[in-house]
Amino acid sequence: MLTRRSFAALGLGAGLMGLFGLAGCGKNVVYEGRLIKSVLYTSGGGMTGGGESSELRRQKDGTVTLSTRGREWHNSRETGMDYVVDESAFERFAQIANDYNLLKASKRKESDLIVLDAPTSSISFTVTKEDGSYDLDASFRIRSTLELTDRDREGFREVATALAELAAASEGVPYVEPVTLTIVVSGVQYRFTLNDSPAALDLAGRCPFDTEIEDYSDNEKIFYLDDPLDTSDTPLATGAAGTLCYFEPWNDVVFFYKDGEPYDGLYELGRIDADYAIAFFGEVEPGAASVWSTVPQD
Repeated sequence: MLTRRSFAALGLGAGLMGLFGLAGCGKNVVYEGRLIKSVLYTSGGGMTGGGESSELRRQKDGTVTLSTRGREWHNSRETGMDYVVDESAFERFAQIANDYNLLKASKRKESDLIVLDAPTSSISFTVTKEDGSYDLDASFRIRSTLELTDRDREGFREVATALAELAAASEGVPYVEPVTLTIVVSGVQYRFTLNDSPAALDLAGRCPFDTEIEDYSDNEKIFYLDDPLDTSDTPLATGAAGTLCYFEPWNDVVFFYKDGEPYDGLYELGRIDADYAIAFFGEVEPGAASVWSTVPQD
């Protein structure tokens, strides 16, 4: 989780890729809380491989959420908390951005004093225009590898501290790390987030294993299982493109890369993580594949 000790990473570490490196040059931006879409703080990496993040974000349904995440370096397990907070939380970050001129700080050049494999930190603001479109002139990212002034660092710490204090003052629920399934074909990984149904957990628990990908019809990729899955309390599938399903009558796992239809005995297991990968997986040639899974440990 976000902790004050992580602020010591400021000024150290290998650089992270900037999301908005050229945004806002020469612009005089006055920030308003109602136009800020997200505020993100990240810290970690380096030789430990661990890290943490905290993100305040407006969701599509209008709610404002704060999500804190931490990844343990020794097993890569992700933990965290999720909060629903008040809209007014963004006003504090608008004030910090204005008081410390954080947009200007994001334009600093990379420091020559970069320590290889040391932890790094960054903050980023995503801002919208009045019409709801992204405002690239106002959005920015500040990395701890830049030649930041003392005033810049103070503003950086203010953002991180404000996120930590917001979490401390809110009632949250523990983040539950999802069960994932990765299908590897010709060295390319296609990752799925599984639901919590008995059939999905049954499949994940059998990993890793090797299989053969086959074509079926003009909208499915399939592979067969040795033994049936436990389908009790598992939701029926609609056959929507991007979903991973189990067809009980044939004991095969089905991926729909084009929309299909509901069918007796067709159960939904999960969905591919990236929509753009749907078409790519649809073009996979039949052949050998490996199936992996990440099952969170208690």
